[in-house]
Amino acid sequence: MNSIFNDPGFWHRLQFGFTIVYHYLFPQLTMGLAWFLVYWKWRALRTGDDKYNQAVRFWAKIFGLNFAVGVVTGIPMEFQFGTNWADFSKYAGGVIGQTLAMEGMFAFFLESAFVGALIWGEKRLGPRGHFAAAIAVALGSWLSGYFILVTNSFMQHPVGYQIEA
Repeated sequence: MNSIFNDPGFWHRLQFGFTIVYHYLFPQLTMGLAWFLVYWKWRALRTGDDKYNQAVRFWAKIFGLNFAVGVVTGIPMEFQFGTNWADFSKYAGGVIGQTLAMEGMFAFFLESAFVGALIWGEKRLGPRGHFAAAIAVALGSWLSGYFILVTNSFMQHPVGYQIEA
C-alpha cells in the first residue's frame, strides 16, 4: 500500500520545514535589533545620557541570547542540505556552497567576533570602540542575511549555471 508516510521525501520535507520555520524567528530579531543598538550607542555618544547606554547593556544581552539560539537552529539546516537533499547538493553544491561559505567566513565570523565585545567589552573598548563593535555586529548580521538571500534566490531561480554531461 502506497502512503505519503512511506515516502522518505515527505519526512525530509517535514524535518527541514520544522527546522527552517523555527530558525526563521531568530535572524529577523537579530537583524532589526542590531541597528537599534547602533542607534542607542550613537545617541549615548552624542548626548552623554547614560539611559542610552543602559538600553544598550540590556538589549545587547537579549541580542546575544537570540544570536546563540539562531546559531543553534541554523547549523542543522546546513547539514540537512547534505543529508536530506544529497542529490540536490551534488548538482548545486558548487554554487550554494560558495555563498554559504561566504556567509560563514565573512558575516558569521564578523558578527560573532564582535557580539562578545558588544556584551562584555564596554569598559575595555571605551565609548567609541563599543560603538564600532555595535556597527560591526549590525553589518555582520545584515551580510549574513544577504548571503542567505543570495543562496535562496539561486535555489528558487537557478540561472547562470549549467550541468554538463
